[in-house]
Amino acid sequence: MHAPEQGAPRRWLTLLAMTGSLCMIMLDISVVGVSLPTMQAELGLSEVQTQWVVNAYILAMASLVALGGRAADSFGKVPAFVTGMIAFAGASVGCALSGSAAAIVGWRAVQGAAAALMQPASASLVVGSFAPGERGKAMAVYAGIPMLLLVAGPPIGGALTQHAGWPWNFWINMPVAAVSLVLTAMARPVEIRRAPAGRDPLGAVLLLSGLPCLIFGLMEAHTLGWRDPMVLAPLVGAAIALPLFVAWELRHPSPLVALSLFRDRRILADAVILSAMQFAMNGLVIYGSAYMQAALGMNPMRAGVALLPMLLPVVFVIHVAGRVYDRVGVRTPALIGTSLATLGMAVQAFAAPSLSYPWLAAGMVLLGTGIGFVMSPTNVDAMHRAGHERRAQASGLVQTLRQVGGTLGVAVIGSTILSGESALTRRFVQASVPAERAEEVARLLQEAAQASPTALGQLAREPALLAAAQRITAGGVAVGWGMATVALAIALLAAWRGLREEPTRTL
Repeated sequence: MHAPEQGAPRRWLTLLAMTGSLCMIMLDISVVGVSLPTMQAELGLSEVQTQWVVNAYILAMASLVALGGRAADSFGKVPAFVTGMIAFAGASVGCALSGSAAAIVGWRAVQGAAAALMQPASASLVVGSFAPGERGKAMAVYAGIPMLLLVAGPPIGGALTQHAGWPWNFWINMPVAAVSLVLTAMARPVEIRRAPAGRDPLGAVLLLSGLPCLIFGLMEAHTLGWRDPMVLAPLVGAAIALPLFVAWELRHPSPLVALSLFRDRRILADAVILSAMQFAMNGLVIYGSAYMQAALGMNPMRAGVALLPMLLPVVFVIHVAGRVYDRVGVRTPALIGTSLATLGMAVQAFAAPSLSYPWLAAGMVLLGTGIGFVMSPTNVDAMHRAGHERRAQASGLVQTLRQVGGTLGVAVIGSTILSGESALTRRFVQASVPAERAEEVARLLQEAAQASPTALGQLAREPALLAAAQRITAGGVAVGWGMATVALAIALLAAWRGLREEPTRTL
């Protein structure tokens, strides 16, 4: 066992192995987005099924990450990490071989569950392996490189989809998984074992029923309408289960999610910031690719490359932010990051209807710079504030809120975009399309807005309709980006109000 102030002897190998695992988790959020139109066409997915290819993964991860943290505490972080990695690789094979909507959505959910087992264990192993003065730098690497993969996912996914086929977005996980497992065996991470935590089966039931009900209801509302029983029932169920979950966790002596940590307003602020950032980022990465294809006429590879202006700032800033945190704490990088991210998202929201890529790129640069300043300092700060004994609980809590934010981002921003596109389509069809063609044109416009290659090819023969499809897509996306801007403004408020009067930092 190593002294916390000295760090583990093979800590850099541990960091490399854990970073590789998080790279896979992040890559599988964004790499799929640019290939969704092709998957939709080849697998015959509906609009909602297409959303579920993304959300099944994120929802499973968000719902189960707290259980993953508990499993890591009970059975050991290294066993939990290795088991999660093997399961993730197996589920990736299942995704690559899928031939139907049910298969791809099911295997994506398994991927998310495996990620939920890996992520809390890997974060805790990194923090526990490094001395206090090195943790900011180490977490900058751990969070920063995977963040690059989150942003670089669209060009990677676009290239693979265009030149090799969408299944290769999942086959690429195999070598990463193999390397991470080998590095873990070489590093032999040392972990400080704690007494097993008590059980909380009721908390697990309430979380695993309330959160999926909430996301399902939000996603189906666009298709079925808010008054449909299939929407109302799960939303009512969520409105009952989630408050009960919060009340129960605050009273339970060994809660599944240590919500009592939120009594420290600075940990609460860290979690809110991370959740809001993930909300906006997931929505942008997933639906930005479709916008580039449907509104700007790019192919999958170019659409992915077009999102790269977010990448370069992250490369430089993430490491600067880790060093700033080590010197002055979390508030300064959090304020800088949330301010720039909010401004960058607002620029994109205003630029989307104009179909002006230079303005969009400028907004992405600001957003990427903000991401670089925020993600690593707030992540490590939350675990740092909780202290050694509650670090795993803090990791589970923060990651749960972060992934919930990402899941809500896909659901809420996606539903907002789809609703906006539907309203604009109805308005255009009623005003400009003969009655005998109304149904056909409405269908083509809706499919084109989702970047369907078939629909875009058909509309290309009628320039007026293609231009209308581009305007409809841009208008819907602008509303969605506006929703993301609001989320980032909440993050800015949390940084300003919640991280004030920072006490002297001790580890």
